[in-house]
Amino acid sequence: MMVLLLLGMASLKSYSQNINPLITFSVESCSLDVALEKLFAEYELNVAFSKAELSKIRIEKYSCSYKPVEEVLADLLKGTEYGFKRIGKQYVIRKNQQLEPVPNDPTVTQPTVEQPQETIIHKMDTVATKAGDTIRLYDTMLVIRSVMRYDTIVRVERVVKTDTVYQVKYKGLEIPWPSFRDNGWFLTPSVAYDILRFTFNDKLNAPNSAIGIAPSSAFCFGLDAGYKHNRLSGGVSLTYRSVKYRFSLEQTVYQGDYYVNDTLDTYYVVHPISGDTAYHYIMDSVYVPLVTTQYSYRDINRLDYLSVGAFVAFDFWKREHFRMYVKAGVSADFLVSCAGSFNSLEEPFHASISRSQVEPVRFSYFGGLGAAIKIVDRVELVPEVLYRRTSGSLYRADFPFDMRMSLWECRLGLTYYF
Repeated sequence: MMVLLLLGMASLKSYSQNINPLITFSVESCSLDVALEKLFAEYELNVAFSKAELSKIRIEKYSCSYKPVEEVLADLLKGTEYGFKRIGKQYVIRKNQQLEPVPNDPTVTQPTVEQPQETIIHKMDTVATKAGDTIRLYDTMLVIRSVMRYDTIVRVERVVKTDTVYQVKYKGLEIPWPSFRDNGWFLTPSVAYDILRFTFNDKLNAPNSAIGIAPSSAFCFGLDAGYKHNRLSGGVSLTYRSVKYRFSLEQTVYQGDYYVNDTLDTYYVVHPISGDTAYHYIMDSVYVPLVTTQYSYRDINRLDYLSVGAFVAFDFWKREHFRMYVKAGVSADFLVSCAGSFNSLEEPFHASISRSQVEPVRFSYFGGLGAAIKIVDRVELVPEVLYRRTSGSLYRADFPFDMRMSLWECRLGLTYYF
C-alpha cells in the first residue's frame, strides 16, 4: 500500500509539472457539466464554468486515449457556443464572443472597432464550505472588461463570477469494506471452552466420609450448518465435548477402644440335697486399643460426549459489517467414553467407573448471545457466549451419588456462506 501511495504521489507530481499532459478519458452521453466534473475527479483538472448553463448542453458518448488535455476540452466543447482559455493551471469555459455586423454604408466612415480588453484575475485559493453532509468547493474569478470607444467614453465593467467547480457528498469517516455475502447456506466450524458447575447428592451418606467434586475443564469442537435469510437463521450442529472434574474422597475408619471379656477358670458345685450341679466362671477383661485408619483418594474423572442438536438465531442489531444476535437450541448428548472413580462402602472405599453406570443419552438445552464480524467476502468471525444445562443426572439411579451439570460456554467460530 505504501508503494502504491508513493507511485500515486509521483504520478500526481508529474501531472502537475506537465502543462498539457496526455490523458485517457471516456464518458457516456451526459450533460457537459458532468463530463467536466469527471475530468476533475479523475485528473484533478481545474475547470471553471457555470454549472447552470452547461447543465443544459448534452454531449454524445466520447472516448480517447493518450490525447492532450486541451484537445480533449476542444472535443467536448465542439459544436457548442463555448470555448476555453487557460490561465495558469486553470481552464476557464466561456461563450465565444462575436462582433456585431457593421452596416455597409459607403457614405458613413465607421471607426475601427477594437475588441474589448479583458483582464481576468483568478483567485487561486479554494474556499470550501460545508453544510450538513455536503462539501462545496468554490473558485473566485474577477473579470475586468474595458471597452474603448472613439468618443472618449471609457466604460469599465467589473464582473465577479463564482462558479461551483466540484461538489462531493460528505459521509464522515468511511472504511472501504468489500461487498459481503451474509445470506444463504452457511457452515461454521468452531472451538469452545466451558466453565463447569456441578450439583450432587451423596446417596451412601457413609459416616466419617467426605466427597468433593470440583470442576476442572471442558472443551469442545463443533460444526454448525444451516440457512440464513435476512435476520433469521437456523440449522443443525454436531459437537464433540470432553468434560473433566476432580473427584476427592476422605474416609476415616475407627477400630478398637473397647474391652473384651476372657474366661480364666471354671469350677462347679454339687448341691448335697438336690444333687444339682452349678458351674462358676472366673472372668477377666482385655482392653483393645483404638486404631484409626485414614483413607484419602484423588482422581480426575472424564466424560466424553458426541452431541447432535438444532438451533435458531435472530439478529436484533445489524449493520453493514457487524451484527449481534440471540441464539437458542436443544441437543441430544451421546456418551462416547468415560473414566474415573467413585465412592463405595467397602475398602478402599472407592472403585472405577464403568460405562454401564453412566447414562448413555442425556438431553441439553442452551441459549445466549453472539456476534458476527465480517472479515472477508463470505466469511464472518463469530464469538458466542452460551448457557447450557443438562436435564437429569449424569449417572444411573444405582450410582452412589446424584450429579447434575450446567456450564457457561465461550465459543469462537468462522462462518462461510456458500
